[in-house]
Amino acid sequence: MPASFDRVARSVVVATAAALLLVAPVAAKEPVDPATLNPPPPAEFNPVCERMGGGIVCDLAFSDPPVDQASELFCDGNQIFESWNRSVVGRRIYDAEGNLLKRHFREDFVGTFTNPSSGVSVEWVTNASNIHVLSVPGDLASGVSSGAGLSIRISAPDGGTVLIDAGRLVFDGATGDILESHGPHHFDDYFARGDVEALQPLCDALA
Repeated sequence: MPASFDRVARSVVVATAAALLLVAPVAAKEPVDPATLNPPPPAEFNPVCERMGGGIVCDLAFSDPPVDQASELFCDGNQIFESWNRSVVGRRIYDAEGNLLKRHFREDFVGTFTNPSSGVSVEWVTNASNIHVLSVPGDLASGVSSGAGLSIRISAPDGGTVLIDAGRLVFDGATGDILESHGPHHFDDYFARGDVEALQPLCDALA
């Protein structure tokens, strides 16, 4: 047999084997009933749960109903109103027994703040990722949560930036107390730390 033909024959065998590997059926993923998990993801999160490797993974995607309400922010004695729409995509990871180990989700907000006295409104957006690692499997009140990204960007009617909250925050899962704070977080300064001047640029824009 000529050497060149032998090389071609070997190439055909290798190519055929590779093709068979490509078309070989992939093992079907095993679906899991979300209601059997601890804690179960809420049905309104549209969970799709499957057993993967040594655990269970649930993918989530949902949008909250629109919110329109009085806020806890006051500017010169006027209570500011807020409205927003929120959408979330995320994933929950459970152990083999169905106990929650970790939550990871991204949330996007689009909203407005309105001063009913002046009639002025400003728009705001949020694009942030959040991770919650539980220290006790299945116990949502345990572990540590962290958030990173654009907490909020408030825009003036002319398109200019009024205020930005961004960076990273770390919370105690049981108490909600802030353990670490990196970057400007004016809303935490106002609501958690009592700095009444922290949101003055927002109040000035709403005057």
